[in-house]
Amino acid sequence: MNKPPKLTIAQQFAGLKRDYGFGETKMSTFSQIVWEGKLKSSPLGDEYLVRVTYKKGDSPKIYILEPKELKLPEGKNKLEHVYDHKKQKLCLFYPKAKEWNDTKTITSTIMPWAIEWLYHYELWLITSEWLGGGIHPSGNNLK
Repeated sequence: MNKPPKLTIAQQFAGLKRDYGFGETKMSTFSQIVWEGKLKSSPLGDEYLVRVTYKKGDSPKIYILEPKELKLPEGKNKLEHVYDHKKQKLCLFYPKAKEWNDTKTITSTIMPWAIEWLYHYELWLITSEWLGGGIHPSGNNLK
């Protein structure tokens, strides 16, 4: 069985420009792109300023820039399902499970997963229970 081809930085860049053109897509180097824009969990959800960075050979990294400090439910002292609480670096997939690789488009995986994370975040604010599933490895600064 043939493996799908790896996507180039230019292909990922073009996909973000096409499908998420309401945000700003920049090529910070020839091997790295950055997308910044506002995402919502649903038509009724709040807006969040999000940054996605992708460097060739690495996994995309997703940060919530605004609000600068996401709210927490009563009784909680840190965000659920993040790699870094202070940087608000979202955990959208478990790298060891190989759920994302460079044969997949950011627009059909990472962006919808970020929107889904926001949806579960907003439910978490109401219920104090993370209903988004996923693996919760110990430690918050995983790669």
